[in-house]
Amino acid sequence: MKQIKLNPILTNQEIKKLEGTFFTNDLIKYHITEDTKVVNENDEILAVFKKNAVPKNILDNCRLSFRKAAGQSNNRGLASGLISQKYKVGDKIGSRTIGRIDGTRYTPINLKDNKLSNTSYAMTVNSGLIGFSDRYPRIPYCRSTMYNQRNLQGYKRCLPYIKCVDSFFKEYAPSRYKIQKKMVEKTSQDFVIKDTAFSTVTVNKNFRTAGHYDNGDLKEGFGNLGVISTGNYIGGITVIPKYGIGLDLKDGDLAIFDVHELHGNTELIRKGYYERISVVCYYREKMIYCGNAEYELKRAKTNTKKTALPEELEKAKKIKEEILNENLHTNL
Repeated sequence: MKQIKLNPILTNQEIKKLEGTFFTNDLIKYHITEDTKVVNENDEILAVFKKNAVPKNILDNCRLSFRKAAGQSNNRGLASGLISQKYKVGDKIGSRTIGRIDGTRYTPINLKDNKLSNTSYAMTVNSGLIGFSDRYPRIPYCRSTMYNQRNLQGYKRCLPYIKCVDSFFKEYAPSRYKIQKKMVEKTSQDFVIKDTAFSTVTVNKNFRTAGHYDNGDLKEGFGNLGVISTGNYIGGITVIPKYGIGLDLKDGDLAIFDVHELHGNTELIRKGYYERISVVCYYREKMIYCGNAEYELKRAKTNTKKTALPEELEKAKKIKEEILNENLHTNL
């Protein structure tokens, strides 16, 4: 496997300006299409790319299941892009007329009385979740994703692929894998993907993400990206602009990289029929707060408002400190 060492080519201020924007090929200085390990200026792993990392029989068995998981979502924040990049006030999105734009959200206006709606919307994209979700204010209890609940057999068909990604992660970023796996082991086993270092999988279909960070993932872990694709297209390259990296994943390829660096995709250009499904496996940092399934069901029934109790916060803090202290001298 080839190895390259890169220094940043953009300043933090320049990176900030790219948040929520759609990336072009101009940002790519290193177009990676072959097995490559990339380290940063501190000799820390930044990304690893491997061609044909997933066996064909595993790919063929899970394509349909992953496709079904990529439902419609309007909850992708920066990844869905700034509204102003595509629309202006007065334009229509479906049946709605845009009355106001606020970053990644827009508020419709009623043209009959010129009044703004009380509800704002983000762009709708094809993106869904597999596995498990942590607590957040609107739904303050841990739970299986809707896909798991409605399509358990589909979830089971996805597991060989997810375990293949797990093995790749373990082999090529063992230090980060060790930390993430220990966090998973300390998490309620009712809310992790068994025999992996993951709690959750995001599945996108034909979705060109804008510049974003994967907030909520374990900072000391890694994001794991795979692509399952058919048909004829170009583009969809995963770009990390700070270092000028372009990871050009095709069917069966895998990559691990630091998803806390700003990243996004270049345009997907159709050359005929195509389908590009991206699969991102990770551990949600707040999963450590989860009790067992019985406890979380009780939280749901009692309509608890707090996402974490003080004792849960303290326990989670101690667990993470212990794990990090055990790996204090490990080069990430």
